[in-house]
Amino acid sequence: MIKRIFSAIAISAFIFSCNDAGDKTASKKEEGVTLNKNPEKNKDLIYLDTAENIYDILCQDWVLADDAESLEGMTESSQFEIPYRSFYFSTKGTFVKNPRNTFDYGTWIYDDAAKTITINNSIDRNKDVYKIAKIAFDEMTLVNTGIGSATNLKFIAPGKRYKNANDEPYSLENNRWRIKPKSKESDSAIHQRLKENLYFFILFYRSALAKDDKTVSFWGLPSCFKWYGGAIFIKKKDELKENWINCFYNKDQAMQAYALADKLLSQQYDWPKGERNWLKLNLAVVELMYKKLDEVR
Repeated sequence: MIKRIFSAIAISAFIFSCNDAGDKTASKKEEGVTLNKNPEKNKDLIYLDTAENIYDILCQDWVLADDAESLEGMTESSQFEIPYRSFYFSTKGTFVKNPRNTFDYGTWIYDDAAKTITINNSIDRNKDVYKIAKIAFDEMTLVNTGIGSATNLKFIAPGKRYKNANDEPYSLENNRWRIKPKSKESDSAIHQRLKENLYFFILFYRSALAKDDKTVSFWGLPSCFKWYGGAIFIKKKDELKENWINCFYNKDQAMQAYALADKLLSQQYDWPKGERNWLKLNLAVVELMYKKLDEVR
């Protein structure tokens, strides 16, 4: 039996199949929808429209403009793959690349005189060099001079970042759970890896709210959970993606984490009463799940 937790307001938003609880269809509140808000400035963020140098502007989330448009139609139930080329450059000199596709990470350097970004990849063990052709606080054009290309690549960004780099979901420190261990892990290490995975999604929800993300989609992000508006499900075993299994030493250890997640979802959770924002609803429950995981073994 597939376990799921959902809020009272989400019941009417779903069509349930008695024989296949793993295939759920959400209404307008399903992840992947476009948000429409006019928020006031968030005191936890730095707004980069007043940045005084290029390095300061670079330290945020960047995605290839064409790929950003493609993501608007993607949900976890989408059956085909799309490229989603993106970077998160940290003020600490580290980066995370393509977290929805071929994840990589490492260190980066900006050369102000040459107007180049050098990226040292840890998994591919190669180096990328990009020339900045044009840049503004929320848009830049890069040329991949490292491969001798002359093609202009347009990237877009929210134009804001957290004052505290540890609050960024795509910081390297918040993605170490994705780095495949080199040897078999203990039960406690597997437990911790799952906990860090959950914490990433807490930060993901918080960031979507704080930065007023135009589109919220979980497509491509490693998880054994399905995220819907006002509902959280555990995936069937045959629905688990390789990018989640590869966060662990092997499949057996991934399934050990899956069993913990299954137990976690069987616990009782109180959804916030009166809350209509599906991001805030889910965030509140994921925060409870994160705390309750310490009790699940």
